[in-house]
Amino acid sequence: MSRFLSILLLLSFTVCSVKAQPAADWSRLRQYAASIGVDSLCNTPDPACLKRYFKEIIYGRVPRHMGYQGVTESMDTLRLNRLTRLFLAGDDWCPLLDSLESPDRSYRQLKEYCMRCLIDDYMADSLTLGQVQETLNTYRWINRFRTSKRIVVNIPSAMLRVIDRQGKTLLTSRVVVGKADTPTPLFTAFIPSLVMYPYWNVPRSIMAREMLPRIQKNPTLVLTFLNLEVIDTKGQVVDPKTVNWSVPASAIYNGSFPYRLRQLTGCANALGILKFNVNSPYDVYLHDTNARHAFASENRQLSHGCIRVEKPAELANLLLGYTRFKADYLTSCPKNARPKTVSLPASVPVITTYNVLDIDEAGAIQVYPNVYRKWHPVL
Repeated sequence: MSRFLSILLLLSFTVCSVKAQPAADWSRLRQYAASIGVDSLCNTPDPACLKRYFKEIIYGRVPRHMGYQGVTESMDTLRLNRLTRLFLAGDDWCPLLDSLESPDRSYRQLKEYCMRCLIDDYMADSLTLGQVQETLNTYRWINRFRTSKRIVVNIPSAMLRVIDRQGKTLLTSRVVVGKADTPTPLFTAFIPSLVMYPYWNVPRSIMAREMLPRIQKNPTLVLTFLNLEVIDTKGQVVDPKTVNWSVPASAIYNGSFPYRLRQLTGCANALGILKFNVNSPYDVYLHDTNARHAFASENRQLSHGCIRVEKPAELANLLLGYTRFKADYLTSCPKNARPKTVSLPASVPVITTYNVLDIDEAGAIQVYPNVYRKWHPVL
């Protein structure tokens, strides 16, 4: 990238810093849109095209590889229409555009600083304009979900943020997400409730692939060691000695094996002692863990797809709106506690994203490993 082009792109980020002359408005808007990764949508500023332009500048497009979308989007169409009218009338449209764009501090910082990083050849080996623009688009798309609280989990950085309506970060937490061969899906969904002292109902895939070979060697010993109960189709606990374990893994996968495994509650439970229910078609949720040492690792793509949270008690208190779980909750593990579901005052969206470039807690630009190979330049 030439230094002249880099400077031109940097200047384009200040499109709304001064009042534009009507004759130059269209050129300036297209230049600004291009600099943040919004493609040219048309050659003349007719009302329909302008509205599409402003919509993508403010609310972005659905990120690549996004799967299930269970959270209703909310866009301010009244102000979008007003913005279009102001532009066409030659009035001062910049303040309204600026007020509609994402208020998220990370989005504003990324716009302000990333072009400067490119000009100075900072992080030149790993930072690319395409990565910057993809992340900016993700932040604009998140701007469609203007609820009082939103949980955003970025998979490459293995970090969670809770953001309010004004884009303020209320909580950050390290997380552990899925491995490359058992990836956490990209989705939007609601968390309606949490569970204290949850059971872990072992997924069929884990039961067949990882547990069955061990159980077949010594059922009683292995099941006792892992605190696992055998549950029949009626939901009743059965004696593992009465079960014929000489079955192929395919019988578990296809459901012909009439039993499942459930891990007892307590500090040894794989879900820890706090689980956040997620309304999605995936068998994925947020939860505590009995392997909290993993949060100290730089590589936190370690799970079977679920999202382990380093600060589950703080997250629960924030979503509930009051302090229910004190600092010692995660170390208090009553024996044979029964699971208890606690409804949230309002369901909270959780959004999983895939930004290989992002702003960290200190406000610095970081580039993360492309763990799922989902990011690639748009040619």
